[in-house]
Amino acid sequence: MRKLAKQLTLFSLEVLGVLEKTKGIGITVKQLSKSLNMTEGQVEDSLRELESTGNAVRVGRGLWIDKRYQELENIPDFRGPEDYIESFVKEYGVSLQEDKQKINTTSNLNEPVHRWARIIQGFSSTFVNSTLDRYGITQGARVLDPFLGCGTVPVCAKMRGMSGIGVDMFPLFTFMSKVKTTWDLDIKKIQRAKESLNPKSRASVAVPKFLCSKKQFKTRVLGNLLNLKQAILSVDDPKTRDLFMLAFVSTLIPCSNLERSPCLGYTEKNVQDNDPFELFAQEINKMIEDLQLIQSKGTLGSAMIILGDSRQVSYAPETIDVAITSPPYMSGMDYVINYKIEMAWLDLVESYEELSKLKNKMVVCDNVTRDLIRQFSKKDRVYSNEWLDDIVARLSTKMKLKPSYRRNDMHLVVQKYFDDLYPVFKKVYAGLKQGGKFVIVIGDSLIATVYIPTDLILAKMGEEVGFRIEEVRIARGRRSGQRTGFTLRESILTLCK
Repeated sequence: MRKLAKQLTLFSLEVLGVLEKTKGIGITVKQLSKSLNMTEGQVEDSLRELESTGNAVRVGRGLWIDKRYQELENIPDFRGPEDYIESFVKEYGVSLQEDKQKINTTSNLNEPVHRWARIIQGFSSTFVNSTLDRYGITQGARVLDPFLGCGTVPVCAKMRGMSGIGVDMFPLFTFMSKVKTTWDLDIKKIQRAKESLNPKSRASVAVPKFLCSKKQFKTRVLGNLLNLKQAILSVDDPKTRDLFMLAFVSTLIPCSNLERSPCLGYTEKNVQDNDPFELFAQEINKMIEDLQLIQSKGTLGSAMIILGDSRQVSYAPETIDVAITSPPYMSGMDYVINYKIEMAWLDLVESYEELSKLKNKMVVCDNVTRDLIRQFSKKDRVYSNEWLDDIVARLSTKMKLKPSYRRNDMHLVVQKYFDDLYPVFKKVYAGLKQGGKFVIVIGDSLIATVYIPTDLILAKMGEEVGFRIEEVRIARGRRSGQRTGFTLRESILTLCK
């Protein structure tokens, strides 16, 4: 029985009552205000009082919880990582091994060609190259990435004399990857085109109408970006023009009032009027330098970049030596919104409606439309196992505990996530040679106090498709956004055909 301080106000008791009902899921000030018909100021005063008396505590993302549930293990139905790992080891005889390494794209910032375009949450060329070395993949091999991103895998493969194949249905990523794997350019022609650009003439191109461009860019910077884009569009050679456009979109966020950390948001920056021209020139100079280096190496490999849905793209049977990928994380980034600036300035989309439709076609994230999930709920499940069924059921129950959870269909989002990945696993399995490896970088999740061992569920999925689970290595720990004190992991799952 908990002891309540005698001095708690009526408002505080009401707030505490809601916190108790949510069973540690957490609730924001705004949600409490709406639920209790109190002002946000009254809620904040009550929360401060509850915090000072040891009854409430703030956790990640502005969430407040009953302090009794600060430790997730105190929630009656909580099932944590250790429990799943123990069951996994017992069933498959595969232990999780620590293998600390840097996987993210930070190391790509200074790598030739890789530095032409970077995305948040991609993996590094160092990781890809070490994986190719680890499994003895040599010249002439075929290397697949079914979730292409900015093209790290096919770039690495092509540099090593291999054939790289990349699939993605996000047109920005396929554009980036095609440019980054096109090296048969005339460097003198690039230099002449750069010198002949006239970005000072008045532009006839317009800003993307659906974006808040005047808020996102200073007036003179915006004008210079338009002038620069106009000049690039006048370049005759298509390969040179695409190279210039990639350099151009790489300058957009640095020239804006925005930053990615990791999601797109406004910030204070000292952007100068001529930054578009200067940053563009710097990008082109790096590209020329890298092309000179690449072309000096002589004959290299090849790359095939496919704009398509990896759930539907088929590969010639048993022709792929290794697949290396990192699918979208279940509660990870909304790539469509996070890269809307580049998409719009490249004229790949013209409205938020188009962005929303594209997002609904991709592997599901927690920011898809509710209508998509309603339609999904009426369909038969594509994939299930005992763990997933239990997780979905517990999440469904959790959604009913919170007065105003951000969305009440998260259990269906989780189910759809694995339904989306299952056909990808089947396509990769069919395309791999006997003995071929499928290497997956993936992170686990914590949603509404329900822990989801994504890496282990995908391992089970792989085994059911026909793979042998070779190993699961823990590359690094991650901090949960919902519970900053709870450690998540990023794993490297290797499956073998």
